[in-house]
Amino acid sequence: MRRRFLTLVASGVGLLASTLALAATQAPPGVAANCPARATLLVEHFIAADCLACWQAAPPALGAMPVAPREWSLDWITPAADDATMAAGALPEAAERLGRVGADLPARLASAPAAFDAMTAVSRPSAGRRFYVHSSLPHDGYMGVQMHTTGVWPAGSSGWIALVELIPVGTRDTVIPRRLVRVLVGPLKLPAGPGAKNAVAPLYGLRWPENAHADQLVATAWVEDAGGRITQMASDRCADPR
Repeated sequence: MRRRFLTLVASGVGLLASTLALAATQAPPGVAANCPARATLLVEHFIAADCLACWQAAPPALGAMPVAPREWSLDWITPAADDATMAAGALPEAAERLGRVGADLPARLASAPAAFDAMTAVSRPSAGRRFYVHSSLPHDGYMGVQMHTTGVWPAGSSGWIALVELIPVGTRDTVIPRRLVRVLVGPLKLPAGPGAKNAVAPLYGLRWPENAHADQLVATAWVEDAGGRITQMASDRCADPR
């Protein structure tokens, strides 16, 4: 686990757990929450940190594939040189995520245009499974985030928790809405069997980067199958599944 996040010690769990109940229920003003209750598609934009033009590009350029209002999306900035234009927003886990999408894909960002888009079909949890995420209010550089999972999941499935920054059109050089992954934790184990006794609810204190806008951060979680395909997604801006 990298220094971007801190597993909560016992003395901090009670405080952050209590603040989960105070979490905001609406997205920051002027920012789309991108919380489609019945979405069946995820669009992921991968952009190398040294390709500012890719970040600034408009659809249908690579790195800017259009996202429908009722579709999920994630934006990833993969590391390049330390002095790359967008190095401050790069995440080592972004290259790892791209590698799970396809083993040959990270190498593609080494040449222009240094961007790639991936589409993945997602589905709602089946009967007997529940998957959702809660978060506390931001405080002193940290946000408490808890993923809740019940039911039996396919072998090899894993859970992931992220802080995602919602960046609206016309800010920070983007002409499309961005949901930039700023912090990522995983893989996390999922329930080992059916029933409440097997429920999984890991709680983390996640520290966001100093250049992130705390009022635009939302907690997001997903489930990946054994092959790295994202099959379920949830956000703390979504209503809990019923």
